[in-house]
Amino acid sequence: MWKERNSRVFDGVAKSPYRLYIKIIAVSILWARSTPLFRFVSAFDLWEGWRIVCNDRKRRSMIVQKWEAPPNDFIKLNFDGSCLGNPGPSGVGGLCRGSSGLVMWAYSGPIGICDSSEAEVRAAFHGIKHLNKESYNKVVVEGDSLNVISWLSGKVDPPWRFLSFFDEISDLTFGSSIAFNNVRRSANGEADALARSGVPRLGLEWFDYFPP
Repeated sequence: MWKERNSRVFDGVAKSPYRLYIKIIAVSILWARSTPLFRFVSAFDLWEGWRIVCNDRKRRSMIVQKWEAPPNDFIKLNFDGSCLGNPGPSGVGGLCRGSSGLVMWAYSGPIGICDSSEAEVRAAFHGIKHLNKESYNKVVVEGDSLNVISWLSGKVDPPWRFLSFFDEISDLTFGSSIAFNNVRRSANGEADALARSGVPRLGLEWFDYFPP
């Protein structure tokens, strides 16, 4: 606001009210994501929250979906892919938690150059493959990509280029009690962080804790 004031007073140059409004939102979102409270909340969800508050005066608080623990006899896998460009250098990440919310294991690593859809598919594939290795058969799988969750659940046929992944996933999950849920990015923040931190790693790494 101060810069805009100086621009108008001293240079005679003024942004349109709409451009000034967008600039204020962008700066506010950057500041919010630098704070611990909103560290794992995506810019998209912060924008949505701002839009809700501005368009509905009855709603004074931003709605952010939070991660929810699975039922007692289930475990939950959250996965995500990260793509620095589309296509661009990409990474995958995910973590598995039980009903207590404690991390059982996590993974993070690079997958080379690909697009965002492939990053999401590969992230899900690595997590589900490890679930099978550990012999878990009551599982909730969550991701913030509606397309990938729709492909995993069988509601929509996956693109032909991903058929090999989904054929193997079908074999891995045969006979298991597994549910696929699409969630907002704010409920998938830890998986997103693992995917982003996976891009510069030397290879796919596995942990029995949430890595720094």
